[in-house]
Amino acid sequence: MSDTNCPYCGEEEEINHDDGYGYEEGDMHQQECGSCGKTFTYFTEIHFTYRTKKADCLNGAEHDYHKTATYPPEFARLRCKTCDDEKPLTHTEGSKP
Repeated sequence: MSDTNCPYCGEEEEINHDDGYGYEEGDMHQQECGSCGKTFTYFTEIHFTYRTKKADCLNGAEHDYHKTATYPPEFARLRCKTCDDEKPLTHTEGSKP
């Protein structure tokens, strides 16, 4: 759900996306204002934001593997904190024989 203002009364209106309605980009959607009762239209715009970080292990450095917190523990694996690469635990790293 997201908030916007009604174009008629200016009150903050929560866009209702129940059952997935109103998520399609490029389509006009309708909603009734909960304050003034008038119906308005809206368009959905989806924006992506990306965050980057160094991944030295993908460029020749060692992976920073840590045991996953998994239940039951016998299903734990090793996961690199930098790149999310996973590998099974070996006997010496804490898995059962």
